[in-house]
Amino acid sequence: MTYEFKLPDLGEGITSGEIKKWNVKKGDKVEEDDPIAEVETDKAVVELPAPVSGTVEDIKFKEGDMVPVGSVIAVIREEGEETKAPPPPQEKAPSPVQEKAIEKATAEAKEPEVKPPAEAVGRAPGKVPVLATPATRMLAKQLGVDIESIKGTGLGGRITDEDVKAASAKPAAKPAPAPAPAPTPAPAAPPAGPAGLEERIPLRGIRRTISDNLMRSLQHTAQVTVFDDADVTKLSELREQVNGARKDGVKVSYLAFTVKAVSAALRNHPVLNASIDDEKGEIVLKKYYNIGLAIDTPRGLMVAPVKDADRKSIVQISREIKELVELAESGKIGVEQLRGSTFTIANIGSIGGLFATPIINPPESAILEMQQIRDMPRVCDGNVCVRKVMNLSLTIDHRIIDGAEGQRFLNEVKGYLEDPAALLVNMP
Repeated sequence: MTYEFKLPDLGEGITSGEIKKWNVKKGDKVEEDDPIAEVETDKAVVELPAPVSGTVEDIKFKEGDMVPVGSVIAVIREEGEETKAPPPPQEKAPSPVQEKAIEKATAEAKEPEVKPPAEAVGRAPGKVPVLATPATRMLAKQLGVDIESIKGTGLGGRITDEDVKAASAKPAAKPAPAPAPAPTPAPAAPPAGPAGLEERIPLRGIRRTISDNLMRSLQHTAQVTVFDDADVTKLSELREQVNGARKDGVKVSYLAFTVKAVSAALRNHPVLNASIDDEKGEIVLKKYYNIGLAIDTPRGLMVAPVKDADRKSIVQISREIKELVELAESGKIGVEQLRGSTFTIANIGSIGGLFATPIINPPESAILEMQQIRDMPRVCDGNVCVRKVMNLSLTIDHRIIDGAEGQRFLNEVKGYLEDPAALLVNMP
């Protein structure tokens, strides 16, 4: 028998995915659990295992297609089944009544059955869901736009942020034959340079999510950045001692110490571990400390949290950071592993840089960026000395965090990094 393999539910709020890669082709034999495709959602890249063993009889979508959850993406003929042509039906002359029925059916069959994706996708309750990312759905909700009424201009009928904004700005009674806001990927003007020296890459998947989230963060929060530096000379010495003494191969990192310092400081500054519920007009103070790590990957920036960081040792945090980074860089990180951060840390120290203005990861209220550790001159007991100094950049949402409170939090983090003995007291 044949098995229709449907795109499974890939996580809460995810209604579609992009076929990034097929690992099989029509006619290939597969074993159950063999990875047959890679699908990219607005959260992560997910490998889809074969649900049964057999032969790939058909592939319904090509690489790059956007596919609604629940759609049949491949047909697999299970092992032991042979494809046989059905026996030819016995033919007999049709009666006059049958001839008229045949003519009617033939005329109906000539009508196009396949509608344009933008009309066919998710327009009736209980049907295939609207093609739109959770972020775009949230924008529609905030602007009071019925997303079901929007005709998507994105790939495969996907509804974009620009579609939502255009629908919001459009008068209700005015027909819109073809709204074309500036950002919409309409036919572009001819390139100024010589032909063939420009390349256009679709903005979708994780990169589109990054774009939407960061623009929404800037548009809906009042962001201000506080700058400071920390003398991490003692921390550097302690780190070398700890790593030199360990026999299990686990190396503690500056990032792990910073995660621990942040989780300790957040207890005394809860508004930096909060979010705003705009619908209810409430500030949500979170009494759990999931410190998100901004991870640079080939597919784009991902934020994976070290959950309950306040309850973990620095060695445990170092081990977890290593695992999360490896999973994210390989594209094997799960959707659940990318959820739940309450505060984010970005670490670009290994690349360079002095200061930055990091953008808050919504719906959080703050983000800390670590810069490169440098040997810098300092005054020690009246003399000039060389110390290891790390610059810190803290961006806060000024709607709920006053500048003074942001600096007090940063002072506490800085104190832990400069005096690691005080930090160790906060270890479980």
